[in-house]
Amino acid sequence: MPMTFAQKSLARAAGLSTVQPGQIVDARPDVALSHDNTAAIARIFRTLGRARVRHPERLAITLDHAVPAPSTQHATNHAEVRQFVREQGIVHFYEAGRGICHQVLGEEAVILPGQLLVGADSHSTHLGWLGAFAAGIGRSEMAAVWATGELWLRLPESIRFDLVGSLRPGVTSKDLGLWLLAGLGQAGGAYRALEFGGPGLRGLSLSSRMVISNLMAEAGAKNAYLEPDDAVFAWLARRLAARTGRTTADCRAEITKNALYPDAGAAYLARIEVDLGRIEPVVACPHSPDNVQPLSAVAGTRIDQAFLGTCTNGRLEDLAAAAAVLRDQQGRVRRVAPGTRLIVIPASSKVLQAALAAGYIDTFVQAGAMIGTPGCGPCMGNHFGVPAAGEVVISTGNRNFRGRMGTVESEVYLASPAVVAASALAGHITQPAQIVSDRLSAAGHQAQTAPRFYSIPIRPIPCSRARTSPPRTGHGPAPSGIAWKYGDNINTDVIFAGKYTYSLPDPADWAAHALEDLDPTFAPAVQPGDVIVAGENWGCGSSREQAVIALKLAGVRAIVAKSFARIYFRNCVNQGVLPIVCPAAVDAIEAGDPIAIDPEHTLVHTPHGTFSFPALSPSLHAILSAGGLLPALQLSANPRHHGRGGEPTDEVPGESRIRR
Repeated sequence: MPMTFAQKSLARAAGLSTVQPGQIVDARPDVALSHDNTAAIARIFRTLGRARVRHPERLAITLDHAVPAPSTQHATNHAEVRQFVREQGIVHFYEAGRGICHQVLGEEAVILPGQLLVGADSHSTHLGWLGAFAAGIGRSEMAAVWATGELWLRLPESIRFDLVGSLRPGVTSKDLGLWLLAGLGQAGGAYRALEFGGPGLRGLSLSSRMVISNLMAEAGAKNAYLEPDDAVFAWLARRLAARTGRTTADCRAEITKNALYPDAGAAYLARIEVDLGRIEPVVACPHSPDNVQPLSAVAGTRIDQAFLGTCTNGRLEDLAAAAAVLRDQQGRVRRVAPGTRLIVIPASSKVLQAALAAGYIDTFVQAGAMIGTPGCGPCMGNHFGVPAAGEVVISTGNRNFRGRMGTVESEVYLASPAVVAASALAGHITQPAQIVSDRLSAAGHQAQTAPRFYSIPIRPIPCSRARTSPPRTGHGPAPSGIAWKYGDNINTDVIFAGKYTYSLPDPADWAAHALEDLDPTFAPAVQPGDVIVAGENWGCGSSREQAVIALKLAGVRAIVAKSFARIYFRNCVNQGVLPIVCPAAVDAIEAGDPIAIDPEHTLVHTPHGTFSFPALSPSLHAILSAGGLLPALQLSANPRHHGRGGEPTDEVPGESRIRR
């Protein structure tokens, strides 16, 4: 039977010969990634009564989200991580300053082609660039992986992209990634594996490939796989040899042998050919990564700050492109525009060293830029570059949600490194001069007025109006209160702002900040039993569990939505919050309506009728009945078995049933 990469990879991780999309497999991750959130995961892990993690050699831990520590709370968090690393004998630990986890794990060849990585970070899809299956999970599930070494995973359906042709001068893989997001939308990859191959892929540099898999997290993808080639094998072999002391030839032979590729004739939900020559320079506008416009359409927009860095575009190739823009034709460094700030943060210490040797850092300093410690920097609004209210930022990052960089009243645009550098010089969004020159000299070429996008329909989950019946449940009080209604693509940054992720370590403080950047009236007025009602893709963005826990602590026990972001759905079940997929009910319910949920009979009662929703699997039902994943683990006489049960939260409601 022909199989996609996702099928082959998860079959190998589960020790099976063949698997089918929708099947649940018991997989053993090769690498379990965490970062500054390790301290919180360790606290969860200890509640399971375990003294030692099952496979310490498989853990990879990096301090990167707030480095150097900007507050006592952050410093305390880092200290707890270091203590855990010492206690558990974690080998793959990378201190503050080494760089961003997704960049560092590739540089250290910790994850290799064909392997399975699960990461407590939504951008774990990044590491698919080297041919691995890399997926984000929640903190509680990571604690279960530490305890058991295993996780149940649902086999995703796959979408295939065949890249042909080559990018024109001045067009980058950042433009390609944003173009793909515009077509997919924020939910186009939800519960799906994305595959990339074709001759156009082989023409992209390795740094450019990393951008694609990184940005696919913004489409909700479970993973994003790029077919590895000789360039990938050589790059990894050198780094694996340096880390292990083996010969480069031996390392390359092993890496090549274990790489996996999809079979000819494998079945896909969709197969799309992308002509790279048709991609135009684009910019993602506030407040969504898929709100993409041609660069020409937003040129002239005033900016206050330009940020060059992040796991998306903080590599040497990116710094080189920006540094070239900052020098004129005579090689003289130009200064950033008065009133405009430029922040540069390399993705890793190795990138920083190479940029120093190449003279790029000197160029940035001469131009008036501020240089930061390798790490995430201001990407999630922790520190170092938080904008003021009313300010406009252009960034090479991957997210521009409202409040993402720490200030809800600011605006963030996303663009390629060269465009960010040129905009810093001009004080407004603009094209680098050399891009304009190259494009004008291209014979017969005329810029399109708008990129040509495509769309992939999302399969709806059935939901119907039901006969009215009194709400009954044998599983404790059913949620009953009023409906708080919100729209599509509500992301975790506005449900629970990233600036609080490490500055508010005590969960008792979280409920007061629930939804404050979306609806400031919610936290003061919500009552126990109230229900969130939302549109498509509720909970997209970051994987942070606080976005569920804050609502739970505020009294919310159920969320009714047209669809959920994949990791948010998992986190709901893991925290004992019932995720209900029922588009018909969402359309009928008005904000402030009384609403009651009958979990036993899978009914939503409203003044406008009663609606049925798809039943969850027995395993999900068991986790919810226990109050969440951790209580289910604690109730089990065999925690190892139930640890594998964390993954049923990845199941699409109404499709697969979980074997018990």
